[in-house]
Amino acid sequence: METGLFPGAQHRLGDRDGPLDALADGHWDAVVDTSAYVPRQVRAMAAALAGRIGCYQLVSTISVYREPDRPGVTEDAPQVEVDDPGTEIVDGKTYGGLKALCERSLLDALPREADIVRPGLLVGPHDPTGRFTWWVERMQRGGEVLCPGSPGAQVQLIDARDAAAFMLARLQGGVRGMVHVSGPCEPLTMGALLGAARAALHPAAQLQWVDDAFLLDAGVTPWTELPLWLPPDSAHLLAIDLSRAISCGLACRPLEETLRDTAAWAASQPPLPGTAEGPPRAPIGLSPEREAQLLQAWHALPR
Repeated sequence: METGLFPGAQHRLGDRDGPLDALADGHWDAVVDTSAYVPRQVRAMAAALAGRIGCYQLVSTISVYREPDRPGVTEDAPQVEVDDPGTEIVDGKTYGGLKALCERSLLDALPREADIVRPGLLVGPHDPTGRFTWWVERMQRGGEVLCPGSPGAQVQLIDARDAAAFMLARLQGGVRGMVHVSGPCEPLTMGALLGAARAALHPAAQLQWVDDAFLLDAGVTPWTELPLWLPPDSAHLLAIDLSRAISCGLACRPLEETLRDTAAWAASQPPLPGTAEGPPRAPIGLSPEREAQLLQAWHALPR
């Protein structure tokens, strides 16, 4: 924790996995829980704060859903189940199921105070995952850029600053419920995203689109080796329904602003990949050598 932030605020330090003595007294208008991974901790927090808060806003994830089989999944879609509800191992297999259990734990304990927000891909400055930042830095290098799949494939992402503003507006307005938090408010394609990145960061870069089957046959891992790319049978995860959030006032800044701000921030940071708290993550992005090999093999195919 950066203890120098918000010097005018009262700071209470504690461990959510131990005694919650720091929360033994006081009343708060709202709690924003950004770090719930296992339901036991949510139950403990809810019990410690019951009767002394106006709202408990839980940051969940769109990964709570079973694999969507269509675009436009809404907030009431069936959720994934974790094989062992008692597990506290957070990894790629358990993450979504444990988040779903965290939601249920909060709803059981504080049904009137619960506000559950389910973000999609959060991007922008200070993003420790590198998933969006990798594309920013890759486009800045220029040259021939391997672009995965179809330029018409839909993608969704939201600047973390816009997500935070939306969440705070819900708290200030006394809104409760369950809502997706992603963007932009108008549909965005991979072609439009990478085209905007080229225009904003390196207009001379050359976009080379490579189809899904070729990449999968070559063993390229979706989402990690090529961030924001999912094969067609999983692409609905990047096309969830945002109508509830939009009706509640969701607003997204221009994509070009996020691209430029991310580039400026990344220029002051150590090389990717960085580290992040939470579940372990695979290294992000193709190496330049691997990208060059794939492009060479793609161009060698008979046309």
